[in-house]
Amino acid sequence: MTPSEERTTGLTLSISESDSSYPPPDDLFRALANRKRRHLLTALPAQSAMSLDELTDILAGWQTTTDGPVGPDEWAKVKIELVHAHLPLLADADLITYEDGEVERVSYPEPVEELVTFAGEYEEVTAGDGPRS
Repeated sequence: MTPSEERTTGLTLSISESDSSYPPPDDLFRALANRKRRHLLTALPAQSAMSLDELTDILAGWQTTTDGPVGPDEWAKVKIELVHAHLPLLADADLITYEDGEVERVSYPEPVEELVTFAGEYEEVTAGDGPRS
């Protein structure tokens, strides 16, 4: 088994020195370390854009199911947190783009896609109150 093969998943990573499509591991795992960011990545269909308000509605809706109804103040708080914390971190990790109020999930290399998908599924199974497919 070569060092680039993951023993527990069977994933083979083929990263060349010039391949910049893989986010740095610390950035990727930092991005996936937060529940709201995992929900955000689950909400964004691959390679499609969503407005910031639509994304805020979805995340506030998930919060509603766990904490009771979300009012206008809480909705605004979710949006502010997205703009100032979560979206910049995800953009820095090259997992999304964010311009002019539009958020887009970019195309990931297969191993990164599988990890992001697994993180979302794991969240659903262990939290019991996340998004359902």
